[in-house]
Amino acid sequence: MCKIEVRELDKREYKIWDQLVELSPNATIFHSSDWLTRCSESFNKKLKIYGCFENDELVCGCSLFVHKLKNISKIASSTCPMTPYGGVIFKQFPSFKVRKQLQEQQKWVSVLCSSLYNEGFISIEITNSPDLLDIRPFKWNKWGCDVFYAYYLDLNKDLYASFSKDVRSNVKKAINLDLQITKINNIDAFYELYTMTFAKHNLKPPADKKFFVNMMDLFESKNCGEMRFMKTPSDEFASSEITIWDNKRAYSWAAASNEELNYTGSTSFLMYDTCQDFKDREFKEINIMSANSLHLAKFASGFNPKLVPYFRVYWNKPLYNLFKTIHRF
Repeated sequence: MCKIEVRELDKREYKIWDQLVELSPNATIFHSSDWLTRCSESFNKKLKIYGCFENDELVCGCSLFVHKLKNISKIASSTCPMTPYGGVIFKQFPSFKVRKQLQEQQKWVSVLCSSLYNEGFISIEITNSPDLLDIRPFKWNKWGCDVFYAYYLDLNKDLYASFSKDVRSNVKKAINLDLQITKINNIDAFYELYTMTFAKHNLKPPADKKFFVNMMDLFESKNCGEMRFMKTPSDEFASSEITIWDNKRAYSWAAASNEELNYTGSTSFLMYDTCQDFKDREFKEINIMSANSLHLAKFASGFNPKLVPYFRVYWNKPLYNLFKTIHRF
């Protein structure tokens, strides 16, 4: 007789969580305990990782950031600034056992949902990675659903030939202007460009400089990320990008540019160089992540990526819906 238990993991158990992350077909770098812990500390949100155990084996789990609404009611979300998705992960199943996989995942999600209802949250939002397409078990448990999109670029092809005419033109322009690419960890230069990028849309950056210092330290210690710049012949920083990776793909995680130097084609050239570099390193694909914003999607679509959906599931108590209605008015 199988015994299923859902409970919050303590920090001593993060090792087994990371083992599940490493092997799960739908886990990403954004699920790792190091990533979650640093984001929790940076954005002052309490981290809770729930594990679903069957016969004492961790078979499923979900990470959530928790904060209080009006210092009263608890809200849980799998995302936070600079973390596009997280959500539920499952253990690997043999590819031929489709029916078994559906049965098991439906069972685990039902138990997980029942446990989360008892945690006192008035709202739960779980944004799952693009590798988890089957969110039917949540819908069958009466959760709502929203769809978002990512752009995946296949690196197993002639990249330059597949790009749009405008992108190829910008790459040529940057080469003719003798722009140079350098890989350096220069947080000050990156954050200056990053602040400029958001300022042109009258926005503040979603994270402060200290956050990027903290994350770059993680990337260097775990060898899972790097920063690169495009420079003019006069040593001006025209654009920059932080690219991260896990055992499935690379991610164009954060990018910035000097608007006054956009005429140089630096952003297109930098993206092309990044993609070519990861192709040479035998990565199969890169998630360029810019599909949910109109102006970013226009830029990213020039690289001829594949549009990939991912799903947010949510459950709200009536009290939370009342809060949202009051806030709207």
